[in-house]
Amino acid sequence: MSEALATGDLLGKLAAQLNAARGGTGALEPIDLEVRARLLRIARDVAHSTERQNAPLAAYLIGRFVQDAMRSGMSQSDAVDQAASVVRSIIGEPPA
Repeated sequence: MSEALATGDLLGKLAAQLNAARGGTGALEPIDLEVRARLLRIARDVAHSTERQNAPLAAYLIGRFVQDAMRSGMSQSDAVDQAASVVRSIIGEPPA
């Protein structure tokens, strides 16, 4: 296992290498700890409320939503909050 992966920076390394794969023109940034925790809670809620396989696919869709929302001027935090609200409404949990 590489040192970067051993220190838990898989997501930072992944963001950097995905940017490099696009010729260095990508704008992916590592996910900060607060957003990571919120996204993991959403994935957990999806996995526990539906088939487990829906969790990573929901995370992918949420990531695309957040990216598009940010391009439209919404903050990352607000976009994640909005996505979480949508997920809660679908799985039948009350709004936070």
